[in-house]
Amino acid sequence: MATTVLALLLLLLVPVAGCSASPEPAGSAPDDGSRTNLAPSARVPSSAPPAAAQPGWLGVEPLPRERLTAALLSAADLPAGSTTETVDGTPDAETTARFEKAAERNPACAPIITVLAEQPDAAARRIYVTGNNVRRNRTGAYLGSFPEGHVRQRFDALTAAVSGGCSRFRLPGPGGDRELQVEAVPLEGLEAPAVGFRILSPTGALETTGGATTVYLYAAVGDNRILFTKIDDTANHPTLSADLVTAQIHRLVVTAQTPTPTSTTTPAVPAPTG
Repeated sequence: MATTVLALLLLLLVPVAGCSASPEPAGSAPDDGSRTNLAPSARVPSSAPPAAAQPGWLGVEPLPRERLTAALLSAADLPAGSTTETVDGTPDAETTARFEKAAERNPACAPIITVLAEQPDAAARRIYVTGNNVRRNRTGAYLGSFPEGHVRQRFDALTAAVSGGCSRFRLPGPGGDRELQVEAVPLEGLEAPAVGFRILSPTGALETTGGATTVYLYAAVGDNRILFTKIDDTANHPTLSADLVTAQIHRLVVTAQTPTPTSTTTPAVPAPTG
């Protein structure tokens, strides 16, 4: 099980410093008329089901890396003053081993741990910075494609784990095991099936007491998925931006449903004979 930068966010629970790519000029945020509620006013028990029925499953095949990259929002799609950054998704053997160990020790939580650590067949990643370059303003979007049926299998297992199968698990680390709490996040108004959850850590807070919280949203577009993530001190109640999530899901849906461009060539005309 290979590891993405999401694993590092969960393990370290620290802000990502600096930019790994030159910021792009920002324009106005898109509005396609749909909204999603990703900011619950209070913590939701892990047994709480999603707030609304899921939209129908889209019959979309796995997309290659270049089309996933094209589906990522750019700075021009974000609020004025926002920037974007590329993400290094190089697997880390030590982190991978820690997640594999955690999944073995916590089988009921293995679907969550696997989703956080797995490496897609093709991937495109970007961080959206919608304010000062501190973690509360940074949202990660990790697009990936998988073999046929894999995303649906992951989605169903993740939904079951988040909605009651997993309330907490222990993650091995250099300083000993860390107990992490899992809570469901209700969703509504999304264009594709999705499941939201947050993971609370007793450590990692930089500005307040009470640890850190990482919010996740797994959205499935056929054999492709987006995994959103955002981290902040628990006391600051981090939430994902509804407009950003809605726009990114819509961009992937449109990209996935658009036929792959094919090159056309004009057949050669044979030279006259005789």
